[in-house]
Amino acid sequence: MKITRKPYGKENELNLKLVIALSRTISAENRMTQATLREYGLTIAQFGVLEALYHLGNLKICEIIEKTLSTSGNMTVVINNLERDGYIHRYSDLEDKRVSMIALTNKGTAIISEVFPVHVERLFNHFEVLDLEEKKTLLALLKRLNRLK
Repeated sequence: MKITRKPYGKENELNLKLVIALSRTISAENRMTQATLREYGLTIAQFGVLEALYHLGNLKICEIIEKTLSTSGNMTVVINNLERDGYIHRYSDLEDKRVSMIALTNKGTAIISEVFPVHVERLFNHFEVLDLEEKKTLLALLKRLNRLK
């Protein structure tokens, strides 16, 4: 039995191809990032937490979730593992003792300051196929797509 494909129109078919291309691009980027981070014994989620703390300073868990686009269930495991490995420590917020603040330890600062430049260099190599104007255009287009309707 031959399956016939229903035509959806040129623009809709282009939209479908765009979704596939975006998904493949994100998957490829995630694979490369995971390979880099695996050398340091980190996951993407752990790297995200360490990077946020490194660049933004001490944060509440809810702020980390927002900055790293994670879920609260996943973040609990990530925070616990980073604390277990000595990369971060928790302390009570001075203004609200019910709130936990997360801070980098010296060990956490050492690992993120080592891995972040490697990550930046790998991103540079990944995106070097685009010139500066193409990167700006791509960023602007992606931002337009991300506006919720």
